[in-house]
Amino acid sequence: MGPGQTMESLLSSMHGSHHPKTVPRRSVPKVNKCTQVNMDLEEKKPSADLSLSRKSEHSPGSTSPSQKGISSSSQEQSVMPALLPQLPPPPPLPPGGKVPLPPVSTPGINAPSLPSPQPCSNPGCSHPACGCGEQPQARKTPTLRMKVLHWQKLPCDVVRQSHSIWAVMPSSSKELVEPDYASLELLFSVPSRIPTEKTGPKIKKTNEITFIGPKKSLLLSIFLKQFKCSNEEIAAMIQKGDRSKLDAEILRQLLKLLPEDQEINSLKSCKKEKSQLANADQFYLHLLEVSSYQLRIECMLICEETKILLECLWPKVQAIRRACETILTSHRLPVFCQLILKVGNFLNYGRHTGDAGGFKISALLKLTETKANQNNITLLHHILEEVEKKHRDLLQLPRDLDFVSKAVGIHIDAMQAEAGANLKKLLEIEKRLFLSTDDVKIQHGKSVQGSLNASKDLQKEFATIEKKKEELADYLCEDRKKLSLEDVFNTIHAFREIFLKVLQK
Repeated sequence: MGPGQTMESLLSSMHGSHHPKTVPRRSVPKVNKCTQVNMDLEEKKPSADLSLSRKSEHSPGSTSPSQKGISSSSQEQSVMPALLPQLPPPPPLPPGGKVPLPPVSTPGINAPSLPSPQPCSNPGCSHPACGCGEQPQARKTPTLRMKVLHWQKLPCDVVRQSHSIWAVMPSSSKELVEPDYASLELLFSVPSRIPTEKTGPKIKKTNEITFIGPKKSLLLSIFLKQFKCSNEEIAAMIQKGDRSKLDAEILRQLLKLLPEDQEINSLKSCKKEKSQLANADQFYLHLLEVSSYQLRIECMLICEETKILLECLWPKVQAIRRACETILTSHRLPVFCQLILKVGNFLNYGRHTGDAGGFKISALLKLTETKANQNNITLLHHILEEVEKKHRDLLQLPRDLDFVSKAVGIHIDAMQAEAGANLKKLLEIEKRLFLSTDDVKIQHGKSVQGSLNASKDLQKEFATIEKKKEELADYLCEDRKKLSLEDVFNTIHAFREIFLKVLQK
């Protein structure tokens, strides 16, 4: 084989290893222009390479490096075909000297295949995400829009941990409970909105005229809404003195929302129609038509407050009076105190506290502080044992002191101050009512006078209690100015409770 034939076979082997054979064109739909151009260029490459190799073979003055290696020795001829595939020469340029575009990766065409998943290293794993165990079942999805369960979602890598509560139980376990998706969809689906028939757009009142500040106007509007009646009816209730819907709290609010002089002057000078005014301004106009509306409201308020006050104070005042009378009229209490006096003088003989003619009523609480030689026995225990043997009637002493216990916790001074302030308001209203018009006098004169008489009767009861307090101070040998009814009642009540407790033992 000559050198030319050797070179031609070598070039053909090189081109055969790096270039695909020419194949007839297939009818493949065009993906894009770049892909079609690339396929055309690949078909033209072999012919261009063959022509280039033939020119180099017949050129007389050119010698290729491969020819030199073949003519030098026979060993190099056997090594060259093995080395050439490892170091291939750069491919020749196509006609025109332009570099062909790289192939475009299209789904299904020139797409690299994904590597196969690596097997799980944990031999005891049964999680479906790792390829172990059974494949997960198809997830149930609602067909309706459902309500939201607010929770904090955990990521999948946290869930798949071996010690996680979510990974302990495999998804294929028979112990897992499958929810009733049909009932969930029935109970927790978002109800569809039923389109309501539009009755027409509500026409808001625009360009309303108001002479009241925004804050006061808002408060007055809220106040008027609670009546659920017209402004004319509210004004009529004030004019008639009807307190069926106007209690003390509502009347106090109304007094704070009465119109001021500037607002009254502005409303009276307004020449617009009432329908053009705001609701609060319209109420003021109806209120201004009522003569002496403020005095009428104050009369209703003082009568309502007096009624509530008397209902609260009368039972307490009567309880205090009854407690004072109980202490003063009890027959068993002085008998028991005389017994305590004899026992005390016997125990205190020879001391400065002995030979006493009496003792303070607070000493009744000291009877349990004197302990006997035996355990859990006090002086009161011993006295009641003697009373039970010889004077059983004294065991009924707690029954006599029952009314005193009912007066505990009542502060007479606070009640007197509250009743006095209310009486002062009534007297002021009475003076203003005397100077008002005849219709206001006729309407509220009788109710105000009735409240005034009831308050004066309460003051008489306070005076009676004051006299009882002085009698009680003398009866207990206390100072009249320093005696506190609350302290006396608390002492008697505590002694009564101790008495009953010892009797039960």
